[in-house]
Amino acid sequence: MIDSSAPDLELVAGYRFLPLGQLPLARARLIKALERLDLRGTVLLAPEGINFSLSGRAAALDEALAWMAGRLGVDRPVLNRQRVDTPPFRRLKVRIRPEIVTFDPEASPAKGGRGRALDPDAFNALLARDDVQLVDTRNHYEYELGTFAGAIDPGTESFAEFKDWARRELDPDRPVAMFCTGGIRCEKASLWMESEGFSEVYQLHGGILGYLARVPPEASRWTGECFVFDDRVSVDARLRPTGRTVCIGCRRPADALDPAGLPPIEDRRCLACGEVFDENRLNSLRERARQVALARARGTEHLGPGAQKSASEHGSSKPRAAEARRER
Repeated sequence: MIDSSAPDLELVAGYRFLPLGQLPLARARLIKALERLDLRGTVLLAPEGINFSLSGRAAALDEALAWMAGRLGVDRPVLNRQRVDTPPFRRLKVRIRPEIVTFDPEASPAKGGRGRALDPDAFNALLARDDVQLVDTRNHYEYELGTFAGAIDPGTESFAEFKDWARRELDPDRPVAMFCTGGIRCEKASLWMESEGFSEVYQLHGGILGYLARVPPEASRWTGECFVFDDRVSVDARLRPTGRTVCIGCRRPADALDPAGLPPIEDRRCLACGEVFDENRLNSLRERARQVALARARGTEHLGPGAQKSASEHGSSKPRAAEARRER
């Protein structure tokens, strides 16, 4: 079991586009390896590659990365790695998906090629140009917490909406600079945009998290918080958890949570996401909030129904909408 007081507790998030086959077998072997190392987090496997975010002891993470390189061929992933004070995940989930980030199966770097990736310093230099269209490829609720100065918000609720927005709103003859949380969304979007005839498309290598880890605050063009897909919810410009809360139903950032942890609801509508809950769902959320409060009072964690089962027992279940949004 992960020791939350361990001085070498770390989080590593990464991805790699490469052809992967025999996914059920790869998943079973990966679960076994990660459980042996006592790692928690989320891993997505698809024919186009792997997307993962894992936490645990530093040595265990090193061993996991070596295992993925040797057994799956994931030898050069794009990584963001940092120290954490408490485990940002409560369990391990390893899932098989059609894509590791839902966008367009045809626009996959696994088939060869990559957009023009810039390190944080080169990205800063590009943003100094007046002709650049700076685009935040994340969803609107992520943009609202923080973004780069001058960035355009596509106002999307899911990444799949980005294509229609880009065709409608962006000038293909002007340079486009894109960014996302860890870089993975931009990998696919940049290739797609080049195929659509956009003349200059650039992406921030390593995403916002890589940028914040490297660029000192006095040189940073980032403002606000960065939403992350784990229990920290969001981090500040120094990658420190902000203590922000999320709606217990839709898992989006929410203010004005009541003492039980329920989202702000008016006429059965969540004010964080706009979703309308039926009475059964609302009662279920109330009960979950009650159980979470009881667990906290006991000094334990509430993992939800069936959480004691292994990750392998949950792999065939239909993902919740919140889990489907876990794209960096």
